[in-house]
Amino acid sequence: MGACVCARAMAGRAWYDGWYKNGPESGNIEKYMATTEPWLVEVMAVRAWQCLNCNASLDWSHENCVVATIRTTAPAFRLSYFLTGVYMLSLSYFYLDHPIVFRYDLFTASPDKKAGDVTVGVCFFLWALDFFSLAAGYYFARVYGKGGWLCFTSVTGYRPRRWLLALLYGVFFLIVACVGIVSTHTVLSHMWQKKNGWFVALLLLQCVMVVVGALGDMVDTGSPWGMQEASRIASTLLGFRGFVLVPATVIWSLASIAASFPPSWCAEC
Repeated sequence: MGACVCARAMAGRAWYDGWYKNGPESGNIEKYMATTEPWLVEVMAVRAWQCLNCNASLDWSHENCVVATIRTTAPAFRLSYFLTGVYMLSLSYFYLDHPIVFRYDLFTASPDKKAGDVTVGVCFFLWALDFFSLAAGYYFARVYGKGGWLCFTSVTGYRPRRWLLALLYGVFFLIVACVGIVSTHTVLSHMWQKKNGWFVALLLLQCVMVVVGALGDMVDTGSPWGMQEASRIASTLLGFRGFVLVPATVIWSLASIAASFPPSWCAEC
């Protein structure tokens, strides 16, 4: 009789029991994240989720409409600016008589625009760093993740060797980063050199998408299904990106727009 009760109790336990604690049982963020030494950016990500979720008890079973919307739309936004870059490259090299990619440089020959050149150059550098940190974070999450993180395994039922998996994911996420960098170079160069308002709108839209995507990474930190369960390196990279790189990138993007269209600029002059 005692053995049957024990077996039923063990069968009813979740796989994360003993590591993760939820809600009032957690008591502190270390038990909520199942680590005694969380990184500062991971703690800040969980606190950001609490703030957005209006939840002070670290309860992963509670999710308001704001967090649910961010969690749903963030992957779509990340995919959207990748597909926008693919579309821009395809349109430039296969359909346009004069390619728009790498048509203009980020720097001018005018000594009066050196400050603007620096602003646009720093903005491009931050975007490049942001794309590489995003690609690296998801690379580590996919390679070292378990369960739902392994898309190929969950679909086919076959797990390839780790070196092959790492190679495939490495190539894929390198392509993702390069496409984002090239498309952003195109947007910034056309905005800076030709004062093209359409590319300004595209840059602003890209800023919105990158902010929502970073918030999506924040709400996916913590709990047994969080990013840190797949890879601590990934959660640290994406946390650093969300709290340091993304705000700096958005600020310098707005500064680049202001440099491209200063108060003295006249469209009809």
